[in-house]
Amino acid sequence: MSPRNIQFGREEIIDAAFQLVREQGWSGFSVQAVAKAINASTMPIYSQFSNVRDLEDAVCLKALELLKERLLEERTGDKWIDQGISYIRFAEEEKYLFRCMWDGRNVELCKKMGKELVDFISATLVDYPLFAGLDELELKMIRLSRMMFAQKLAYWLNTNSNYLAEKGLDTEDFIRRTSKAIYDGFMLQFNANADGADAVSGG
Repeated sequence: MSPRNIQFGREEIIDAAFQLVREQGWSGFSVQAVAKAINASTMPIYSQFSNVRDLEDAVCLKALELLKERLLEERTGDKWIDQGISYIRFAEEEKYLFRCMWDGRNVELCKKMGKELVDFISATLVDYPLFAGLDELELKMIRLSRMMFAQKLAYWLNTNSNYLAEKGLDTEDFIRRTSKAIYDGFMLQFNANADGADAVSGG
């Protein structure tokens, strides 16, 4: 069947490229492959995107939107714990999309997506009860520590889904317990510092 000579919208092209990357990673992505997926020549693609990088970036941004949707899923009833589990499950279940988002092909885009993701998560945790009363530095220390843990575990499970199972650990229970350990550990420090300050001041 010959390619269709009709106009394609930007979103239709992004959807086709996104699906290719979702199923095959960047190795299955090319302008020619996208054109074949929509049964068109490459002309409609170049009419909507100035270069291949722009289309690659659009795929990454679409993956980010899917990740944000996943982060809103309720799993345990604890929003912060659920977000950690959902992020890591995304890395397991959407292996190619996770890699395409953070592989550094476009460093500036990675930074932009990272900030957007942090801002998105922050907005969803404004009323999280366990963070009530923490100052900005305390909150940053807890969240950054858990973020570093989740990112590293996500990378491990992205390349080997059985990484924890091979060690006799349940993924969701491990995430829940580690998140709690991070929170409880910092709270002990914060409370000890506060008690020490009170003792020095005679309060």
